[in-house]
Amino acid sequence: MLKRLRVKNFKSLENFEVEFGKFNVLVGRNNSGKSNIIDVLSFLREGFYDSKEKVFNSRGSFKDVVFGKNDENDIEIEIEGGEDDFSFRYYVKISGRYNNLKIIGEKLHINDGRTEHEFNYPEVKFFGEESLKSFSLETIASLLRSITYKDYEEFIKEPENMKKVEILGRFLSVIENIQTYAIIPYNIKPETPYAYLEKDLKLDKECKNLSLVLLNILQKDSKKFKRIRELLCGAIDEIEDIHPIIEGNRVYLKVKEAKFNNVFFSWEAADGTIALLTYITAIQLAKENITLCFEEPEDYIHARLLEFLVDLMRNSDKQIILVTHSPYFIDWCNPEDLIIVERESGETKARRIKDSEEMKESLIESGLSLGESYYSDELKNE
Repeated sequence: MLKRLRVKNFKSLENFEVEFGKFNVLVGRNNSGKSNIIDVLSFLREGFYDSKEKVFNSRGSFKDVVFGKNDENDIEIEIEGGEDDFSFRYYVKISGRYNNLKIIGEKLHINDGRTEHEFNYPEVKFFGEESLKSFSLETIASLLRSITYKDYEEFIKEPENMKKVEILGRFLSVIENIQTYAIIPYNIKPETPYAYLEKDLKLDKECKNLSLVLLNILQKDSKKFKRIRELLCGAIDEIEDIHPIIEGNRVYLKVKEAKFNNVFFSWEAADGTIALLTYITAIQLAKENITLCFEEPEDYIHARLLEFLVDLMRNSDKQIILVTHSPYFIDWCNPEDLIIVERESGETKARRIKDSEEMKESLIESGLSLGESYYSDELKNE
């Protein structure tokens, strides 16, 4: 789980810090920088899969990412996280001066519950090195820059070396499991080209492969598929069944409504049904302690279903970080869930409510809901 994020000079995050819990709801006005908080997490994960050039080019250029478009500034990101017996602190510093993109500093500190481990640049190079493209003990060991594949067998004979490889693997797993989704039904509804389901599939960032993923779940974990179907049908009474099928070289998702004998294709289904199904699938598919990031989950979904969605997220065993503009969504949250994001002189700041219990009492006394309290600026100077 991610616990703390510090950022310098990434978009509007000039000198930014925020602490994360298990369920995190980012609220703030347009252009306050909420999406930039999600994007820096996505940026970090992408940097472990792709070259640094590709990560920046997908956002324009270094100048388009650095605060104030001033390439004299370096971008710095530090992330802390872990569980009871494992904690880490990772730091990277990136320069883009004179159109010369390079990593000028990288540090990783890991505590495995018994020993402190320090890895420093250039002993390890992660960001922009495509570290996670091949996730094996051999490639993790090669990140130490002290071995090659040839002497790997000799290297791991030393218990201390193997320990380093194992804890690096555990850290990389946390970064790999930062998942950011853009859920837009228009992109999800079309059929998916069929592919041989050789291994477990993950939802892609835009969830365009939802029908293929559901087929994979149905074939390999029928209990999980049944749970996804139960959750959707329980939330939307009109839905009686969902079923992915293969026809020719395509995978289709079919939806059965209770009042009709006919079965509808996914592109005929309501946007809200497809959106809610995608959220349910993303949460049920993810492994324990994965970090899931969502933007505006209230979109396409009826206000009456937001209580279900908030409960689904909060009660899962995943860490959730999301952005919302909806007072109705906030109404179902607790004061301690909120991270209030504000922009001051172009710079994004984040804060939590100082005393959540006092806030709950205040809401009872005033008769306001949490969403009403936030949107009436009651929390502005809290």
